[in-house]
Amino acid sequence: MKGNRTGRWKTALAGLGAGLVALLIVSCGDEDKSDVTEVWKAANEQIFSEISRNSEYTELPSPGNNGSIYYKVLKKGEGTKQIYFTSTVQIYYKSWFTVSNSDLNISKGDVFQQKLFDDGTPVAVAVNGYLTDYTVLTEARSIALQHMVEGDKWEVWAPCMLAFRDADCYTYYLIDTDASKSVRIPAYSTVVFEIEVVKVSQ
Repeated sequence: MKGNRTGRWKTALAGLGAGLVALLIVSCGDEDKSDVTEVWKAANEQIFSEISRNSEYTELPSPGNNGSIYYKVLKKGEGTKQIYFTSTVQIYYKSWFTVSNSDLNISKGDVFQQKLFDDGTPVAVAVNGYLTDYTVLTEARSIALQHMVEGDKWEVWAPCMLAFRDADCYTYYLIDTDASKSVRIPAYSTVVFEIEVVKVSQ
């Protein structure tokens, strides 16, 4: 790293399920300029472009005009209570990669974060992104939730600038509290979120 790029780090706590706390680290540096990264970036941009042209998905622009997410309704809920930016909701969710890369040891469909029905109690999250129950709510999930109701289940595709609340598409690490395992989210990753709204608490 050179110049004003030295030491440019951001951190936030996040949850990966019961008893598991993660650290999201956003970094910039030489690793984000490698040939492997360029191949990864191109593949992720290509598949997101394909989704944006797929009639099965609907576009939702970000409030800050920082790109759009695309969603598909998997199950329509019967709730009527509107979800606002200031709301707190209980959700089940799953997040996975969209392309494969052997150099990064990533396969398309690899799940890196989830809280599902089989895990028990849903996760409580604040739609505005503040941490609740040690879960970080990405900007993409925040955008989607404000258009959902109780019972809705969506598949949401997010470009890197909306995937983890940072427009610069840096590299993230999800680290277990006991440091026994971690998941690297490469820079420029297009991410898919499956979100199910269980309850609108506030």
